[in-house]
Amino acid sequence: FCRERGRPLPDDFPADRPNYPVVNITYVDAQEFARWAGKRLPTALEWEKAAHGTDGRLFPWGNQADSGRANVKGNPIQQTPELVPVDSFPDGASPLGARNMVGNAWEFVDQFQTPSPGALETFKTLLEPPPTATEPWYTIRGGSYMEPLADNALWDFFTVPARYRRTNIGFRCAKSP
Repeated sequence: FCRERGRPLPDDFPADRPNYPVVNITYVDAQEFARWAGKRLPTALEWEKAAHGTDGRLFPWGNQADSGRANVKGNPIQQTPELVPVDSFPDGASPLGARNMVGNAWEFVDQFQTPSPGALETFKTLLEPPPTATEPWYTIRGGSYMEPLADNALWDFFTVPARYRRTNIGFRCAKSP
């Protein structure tokens, strides 16, 4: 994608690790890649269904919290908090076989969201120029390796400006049948 589009790899992207999540990209970057690949970003409802199936489970693997099944802060087998390959943690897969729906990297979803006053305040020192409520904001889902396993991991989301990028935010593609 980057070669074909004449774009540099994302900052700090490990070019020798093609099976790692692509992070440090914006919502627009993720959307552009998905289109290029003949796919799109999932909606919030599609993301949730992929994460917990149709039986309403609390975590992709079931109803019991188990930080050993996800790349999250406090995982007992992860010595160093860092990204892992996308096919890691097979015991944490959802009923539909999706891995790393909790932890590893937050994922952009196609859900436009009006920022709260708290979100505007949080990001005013993180972006230049500071973001406004009138620019596009989207949600990220699933948490990352930087946060501990939360009971609401599959329902929780954060709202970020579309131009925001970070080393623990990536994306997942979806395809309509």
